[in-house]
Amino acid sequence: MHHGRSLFVLFWLLAALAQAQEPCTHELRGEVIDDHDGTRLELAEVLVVGTGRSAYTDEQGRFVITGLCGGEQVIKVVHVGCAPVTLTVQLPSRPIRVHMEHHSEQLKDVEVARKRPDENVGQAHEEIDTEALENNTGRSLGELLATIPGVNTLNSGPTISKPVIHGVSGNRVLILNQGVRQEDQQWGTEHSPSLDPFSTDRITVVKGAASVQYGSDAIGGVVITEPVELPRKPGLSGQVRALGISNGRGGGALGYLQGGVRGLRGLGWRLQGSGRQVGDASAARYTLSNTGLREAGISASMGYRDHRRQAALYYSWFGRELGILRAAHIGNLTDLQSAIISGEPWYVADFGYAIDAPRQTVQHHLLKAEAGYAVSERDRLVLTYAYQANDRQEYDIRRAGRDARPALDLFLVTHTGEAVFKHWIGNKLHGKVGGLFVHQNNSNQPGTGVRPLIPDHRKQSLGFFVAEHYPVSAKVEVELGVRIERAELSVSKFDGDGALIQREHRFNNSAISTGAAWNLKDSLTIRLNVSTAYRAPHVSELYSEGLHHGAAAIEQGDATLKGEQALKAVVDLSWVPRRGRFKADLTVHASRIDGFIYLRPDGYRLTIRGAFPVFTYTATDALIAGADLSTELALDSAWAWLLRASTVVGTKADGEWLLQMPSDRVENTVRWQRATSGAWKSFEVSLADQVVFHQVRYEAGTDFAPPPATYHLLGCGFSARRSLGRGECRLGLRASNLFNAAYRDLLDRFRYYADARGLDIAVWLTYSFGASD
Repeated sequence: MHHGRSLFVLFWLLAALAQAQEPCTHELRGEVIDDHDGTRLELAEVLVVGTGRSAYTDEQGRFVITGLCGGEQVIKVVHVGCAPVTLTVQLPSRPIRVHMEHHSEQLKDVEVARKRPDENVGQAHEEIDTEALENNTGRSLGELLATIPGVNTLNSGPTISKPVIHGVSGNRVLILNQGVRQEDQQWGTEHSPSLDPFSTDRITVVKGAASVQYGSDAIGGVVITEPVELPRKPGLSGQVRALGISNGRGGGALGYLQGGVRGLRGLGWRLQGSGRQVGDASAARYTLSNTGLREAGISASMGYRDHRRQAALYYSWFGRELGILRAAHIGNLTDLQSAIISGEPWYVADFGYAIDAPRQTVQHHLLKAEAGYAVSERDRLVLTYAYQANDRQEYDIRRAGRDARPALDLFLVTHTGEAVFKHWIGNKLHGKVGGLFVHQNNSNQPGTGVRPLIPDHRKQSLGFFVAEHYPVSAKVEVELGVRIERAELSVSKFDGDGALIQREHRFNNSAISTGAAWNLKDSLTIRLNVSTAYRAPHVSELYSEGLHHGAAAIEQGDATLKGEQALKAVVDLSWVPRRGRFKADLTVHASRIDGFIYLRPDGYRLTIRGAFPVFTYTATDALIAGADLSTELALDSAWAWLLRASTVVGTKADGEWLLQMPSDRVENTVRWQRATSGAWKSFEVSLADQVVFHQVRYEAGTDFAPPPATYHLLGCGFSARRSLGRGECRLGLRASNLFNAAYRDLLDRFRYYADARGLDIAVWLTYSFGASD
């Protein structure tokens, strides 16, 4: 704290000395106007960063700031309902004109992570934009996120994946769906997030402990699917997309329609839907039997906004049915060990679309209501309520024709209420303060005939946070955030003798985050963040007891687990030289997690339903560190070379290696682009080579099988667009594992039984029409 205070004093002294070298008698004049209709914007605040000088625009949108020093000055313009505008002027200067997007911030969710300059000041974060989403049509959320350096996927076969950020996953990675905490059954390795990634037009990934702003589940990072901005003016626009997939011989479609309401400016609506079906996936040498997938999603939203008020209502439903690799369910210990040793699946059938037991079905509903009001020109209060219902069934292979009866049937209901006040204090200090209340009830539905894997439970949590940002100068901004949270967990279960057991757990959590963003010069930015975070154990980690059907494993909890306390530091450097031919981003991270909870392999067990590996939830103190690198070099006007690489090292306090740490990987991509060719435009062709190395940081004998060998995957892509009638058509192709290599990935739970997916080709066709405004 004393060091930070000294830095503040040093910056201010340097600024004062610099200003004392010349008389500050210059003035800056200008006007602020709406970029859409040219109207003058009154009461817009114009600040000269680092000087304390500012002015508000008058009724004609004009302003004057006097007493300024000559030379380069950074100007920041803020107005209610607008994206803040930052520009640089050289004084003395002629009058300037500032154009502002007057509606762009009105209906954004509490997060608004993609435009607010004060979000994630010290956090390393990356985005997947609309074009990248389109290029990855047909992929799951986990597969989409794996295109970002430092993000991997934890898989259970070819259809189930969930994100791993800097070596941690599960309940340590929070997902915000439309700005709302996604609450579904994600405690299992084979539980994919129950949301449609194409219900958004942008995904942001925060690669760092972000518990202050988002809650204790963000100990490893945050995935934000952001609300789509609704139209403000009358007129229809939309998009339809068709998809074909070779591996699984399936396909899908998605589309949306949106518009404004004539005669009522500021009211907009949007309808969206998608669906996908594939049959059994194929490895290089055989069919991965019973790995088909059927899923669908719909969403509808309506919202109103003006200069001060905003209100929005959003609803979505997402359903999925998928098969679990049949070869992962084995009848006896001898066959189980033989399958792991031989490297060949014991069960291979002909390709088909049928989804038999073992299988899963999931349905997720989200209803969100939001209201906001600008209490002043720069202060805004936003209230959000969300209801979620998650219905999950898992079906095991059972005798006497009972496959149609679920062996696990859980229904989770979550109510979330949040209030956030975004504020400015003076000309410098700005941030947000808020509170979040969550009430959950998770119940086992009767009729399974099987003792529940996890017990009925109820959870309540209440948290408060404050996050403040302070621009020390035109080049340095710092942040400080604090959060306190209390959670209560009530559990009801029956013991082996049929006696009812009821237990209460209470957890008091706190988190602190400090960060800074420093623009050393126009081409180099450094982000620093040091955060503490606490995560209470999930009920599955405390009380799991029995066969987890989807994971084909027996899992055993530990009711004495106390939770995880983490300290993480992240340094992110972004370098973009002025000539623009090269850019690079390097992220270095290190964290210590006391009480790190993981699934430890613990032998085999034979049950009346077959033989399965046993995993026990265990805690240890852990150290996790690594680095992510991303570079892009423009070789000429058409050709570019991209490099992505990441490494993660995890150890226990006793010096042993941590299990389930991602392998080192490097990906090289060569891309060719051409603006036009006849009626077609935006040509892009790419060829990528990914190398995933053998994991050498491994303790022999601690897993059922040693880490798989190094593998290479070659992929390619193509896209182009052209005008068609009053709209635009885009054609795209994506191919992975072009040489149909046989390989297994360390983070695939089913690598014990079969190879990963072989050659896969996806082709899509998109037609967009109408104006987006």
